[in-house]
Amino acid sequence: MAIETTDDTATRWYGAAGDPVVVLLHDWNGRLPWIDAFGRRLADEGFRVAVPDLYAGRSTRDDGEAGRLLQERYADLEGAHHIVSETLGEARAGGSRRAGIVGFSMGSTIALMYAAQHPTVEAIVAYYGAPFPGIEAGPRVPVLFQLAASDDWTGREAPEDYRARLAAEGYDDVHVRSYPDSVHGFQNADVPKYSRPAAEAAWAETKEFLRSRLNREP
Repeated sequence: MAIETTDDTATRWYGAAGDPVVVLLHDWNGRLPWIDAFGRRLADEGFRVAVPDLYAGRSTRDDGEAGRLLQERYADLEGAHHIVSETLGEARAGGSRRAGIVGFSMGSTIALMYAAQHPTVEAIVAYYGAPFPGIEAGPRVPVLFQLAASDDWTGREAPEDYRARLAAEGYDDVHVRSYPDSVHGFQNADVPKYSRPAAEAAWAETKEFLRSRLNREP
């Protein structure tokens, strides 16, 4: 079957309780092994990392099935935001005082929409993702967009437009990076879209951005 299922749906945690927390929100493929490896790597950098499952145990490497799962998740953004809130709440109860979200494609959109409604995070890294229109209101959160060489932003606000809009409003902590010879999904090592050069360059940017925003005293 194109969709794999598992009963292992609990949020996975890496790193020491009390360190700044980073929530990883997976892409449309679901919680495949690569994102846990990414989480362990971040934990080695001094972060408390949470990897929730947004698909209730389902994952796929098939784009058609992934698209169906994505539409199901987008139809219940409130449920996705509840997962994020619960995850952040658990981390804060364990002593984490600062929080960030790293989202991948679908996960980026969820992260950006969440931050617009919940002023509880200090940083977002958005891999090849963009917000839906209509999040003009809400807090100003530092954002690092990590983009492929080209992408299609139909139905969403392009990252460059997002940055320009906020800059016009006096907020300049939005950054856009793009990586040559890469396509949407380049960080996902479990699908053919993966690009090691782009993934490693983006990893270095992600690490430094999170350090600079989350290792500050409140």
